[in-house]
Amino acid sequence: MKLRPLVLFEIAALLGWLVCVAVVWIRPGEAALVPLDASALATGPSSERWYGIYLQDQHIGFSVSRATPTAGGGMLYEQRSQLRMLTFGKVQEVITVGAALTDPSARLSRFDFFLAGDAVRLAVQGEHRGEELVMRVDQAGELQELRFPMESPPQVGLSMEAVLARTALAPGVVVRVPYFDPVTLQQGERELRVTDVEVLETGDEAWWLTSSFAGVETRALVSVTGETLREENAMGMSMVRMAPEAARAVPTQDAPADLIALTSVPLDGALPGDSRSLQTLTLRIAGVPPERVRHEPPLQTRDGERVTVTVPAWDTLPADPGAADPAPPPDTLAPTVTLPSAHPEVQAVLPTALGGAVTRKDRVAALVRWVFDNVEKVPSIGVPNGLSVLRAREGDCNEHTALFVTLARAAGIPARIAAGVVFSDRITDKGAFYYHAWPEVFLGGAAGWVPVDPTFGQVVADATHIKLVEGDLDRQVEIMGVMGRLRFVADGAR
Repeated sequence: MKLRPLVLFEIAALLGWLVCVAVVWIRPGEAALVPLDASALATGPSSERWYGIYLQDQHIGFSVSRATPTAGGGMLYEQRSQLRMLTFGKVQEVITVGAALTDPSARLSRFDFFLAGDAVRLAVQGEHRGEELVMRVDQAGELQELRFPMESPPQVGLSMEAVLARTALAPGVVVRVPYFDPVTLQQGERELRVTDVEVLETGDEAWWLTSSFAGVETRALVSVTGETLREENAMGMSMVRMAPEAARAVPTQDAPADLIALTSVPLDGALPGDSRSLQTLTLRIAGVPPERVRHEPPLQTRDGERVTVTVPAWDTLPADPGAADPAPPPDTLAPTVTLPSAHPEVQAVLPTALGGAVTRKDRVAALVRWVFDNVEKVPSIGVPNGLSVLRAREGDCNEHTALFVTLARAAGIPARIAAGVVFSDRITDKGAFYYHAWPEVFLGGAAGWVPVDPTFGQVVADATHIKLVEGDLDRQVEIMGVMGRLRFVADGAR
């Protein structure tokens, strides 16, 4: 069984370069995307750049971008990309198209984003108005408007070129700008630091920059005009400027290397028994600061470099929370853009999914079984949404988790998303950890929050589930900060 969060996190890493996407707009009252003809804008000459996208030494896709001056003195940045990857034996293709429009002061006016992968379609339109970023999101045929307080217009991936073009680059220069990621809906500050200079074969100078956002770092070589020549990250992914023919020459005859195996988290040593039945596991954290692994007793405790996961037995858990149990946070019951628990279709299927269960414990078990039985285990790339999973009935761990949490909240059960790693003996000859997502539900008693795993059909998730972050995509993207570095050491191994 393939658990998709890893794919999503790694695609998010790629989309950090590729996103800010499709020029689309949405007619009021319609759940349809209509291409915006860029020629409708009065523009000047444009420059087009092609890039090959690589995972380690394998050519997996291409990207093409274009920068066009507008009549008002701003810039229109456009980009499209296509990726081809293998995930647990299934070839996946992802297409992005997009644009960002800046004013004469390099301030972002609006951006559009479109992502297509398998049956997944996501479109986002954003615009800065007053002191807010106003977004309209079209996913699973549903339109939603979101508002984010922002005094200044943020930048997105494509519009960063406008910032660099107006900055005098030199070693030691640091640029900090407000930033927004339309894939994960995460906002914050993006830092660019000039670390070195390189003289190109043409004799021109280019600058090496380190970019940091949400704990994720990338390294890029840019020209004096702000154009990216090369970009790379710790996961072995890179984007390289090249001729159009070379960029498009993505091999299609041979299956690409498996993305999951290439980016798994290695385990030195062996686990003490069958991974799916472990109730207690202690490992040493290596490669990253131990603080990157969460400390949440009694379920998961961290002592120095060691992390111990101890999951409760199902028959020891209370049927319902007691009067003395603390109230869980209200947001663990609330609908969100990706967990639409109040939607009529979700409410309509809820009685069937619960199957007449009365106690909270029995209702949780019923939902685990229903999601496990009714969602086909299929590797998927895209942004998970509980409603779209309910309709499509397929996906991997993020889809299973999104649907379970959506249904649980609809049933009045506090539920949240945990993300981290889980062990699989299908990765490498001796097995390894890979990135995964699973739900946690509040049952009260000594355990409080309990992990469950509808992807595996586990009413209590086994102890190889090691939690790194908690929350929706805006928090899960933090995992990218440890990718390519995290590993574990079992007792007795060195």
